[in-house]
Amino acid sequence: MSGLPVGQLIDGVKLAGVYREQIAARVAGVRARGGVVRLDAVLVESGDNGARMYADNQARTCEQLGIEYRLHRLAPGAGYDDVAGRVLLLSSEESVHAIMMHLPLPEGVDPHRVQKLIAAEKDVEGVNPANIGNIVYGRSSLSPCTALAVVKMLESVYPRRADSGPLLRGKVAVVVGAGDVVGKPIAVLLMRHEATVISCNKWTPMLPELTRSADVLVASAGVPGLISGEMVKPGAVVIDVGVNRVTGSDGKKKTVGDVVFEEARKVAGWISPVPGGVGPVTVSMLLLNVVEAAERRVGRAVPTA
Repeated sequence: MSGLPVGQLIDGVKLAGVYREQIAARVAGVRARGGVVRLDAVLVESGDNGARMYADNQARTCEQLGIEYRLHRLAPGAGYDDVAGRVLLLSSEESVHAIMMHLPLPEGVDPHRVQKLIAAEKDVEGVNPANIGNIVYGRSSLSPCTALAVVKMLESVYPRRADSGPLLRGKVAVVVGAGDVVGKPIAVLLMRHEATVISCNKWTPMLPELTRSADVLVASAGVPGLISGEMVKPGAVVIDVGVNRVTGSDGKKKTVGDVVFEEARKVAGWISPVPGGVGPVTVSMLLLNVVEAAERRVGRAVPTA
């Protein structure tokens, strides 16, 4: 990582804006070919205002990019049969090409059981086990949005190789956190870019020694402050995927990552903040998958990873 400045921010808001411009152009291309770009989202009404606010924000973003947005609302207390039935109906409809499920679901409804019912080619969150399996085998697929966001952020930092080789060839990447939706898919995507990947978790023995070996350090354990500045290799690229709500010294709630940001910034070459890092890019990756699914319908596929 020699030559990289120290403590440079990977601005997720700015990068997300760049991708939104690209998405809008691709949406226009689909329309020019007679296609439609639409996102069908399922939301079970509840007292969770956060989920409803996210859906409203999503609708506004889609409108700005020329993407149609249809929100399918289910009544509070909907059971598995209600939710599964709506997902299966959307999966079977020819006019539908992009489906996502808003969380949380009602108590007793397993989200993984529901998500696997989404047709793989319409699963724009990349949560269907078939899509995750396709990532492992390197087949064309709709990648999990957060994992794809991490790769796009790394692409914004690393210069294109003169030999046109894979992005991370010769780099050591350490992923702390091995969740099914985030950590594991990130590790696999980094492998596809020929990084030497070490998968860890908060219980891993000698964790500081392993993280200090990383040219690329991805923190996705969901543990606030797990990664201190002493655990970062000088000049490393640090991507903080953690989103944790904690109480600050003033007694107010705030959002922090898994990395002790101010410490790590003094050591890292590049680092993503929380908030304002992975989150905005992840939202753009969802919409990138939406337009990718639409392009496949009209016969023009553009790889997303």
